[in-house]
Amino acid sequence: MYALLMALHLIVCLCLVAVILVQSGKGGGLAGGAFGGATQTVFGGRGATDFITRATVVLGVLFFVTSLSLALLTTRGTSNARSIVTEAAKRATTTAPATLPSGTPPAGTGAAPTSPAPAPVAPATPAPNKK
Repeated sequence: MYALLMALHLIVCLCLVAVILVQSGKGGGLAGGAFGGATQTVFGGRGATDFITRATVVLGVLFFVTSLSLALLTTRGTSNARSIVTEAAKRATTTAPATLPSGTPPAGTGAAPTSPAPAPVAPATPAPNKK
């Protein structure tokens, strides 16, 4: 399917280039209107469309359709592919040490610290008042 669509796309591209090169100029377009072409409007006259103009429009539409189709076919095949960043992150988590050098576990592991907890301190009792 991809090879057939690619071949069609190449044929459309070559035909589009040929049709555009065969077309005659429209009398200067913007340059003729801005620099003394008083008989024409600024954007050129709008005459009857001939075969070459219609062929250009049809080939242009085919070019866009085949381009979008090829892009969709290409991206569908890579949806299951993994990125290099994801692979590096997986390797980093599997090779990371279980505890940090200070004896505390990495954040988010849920492991208890390896150093013993300090003993609880008893509250101080106030001294009796002597009057």
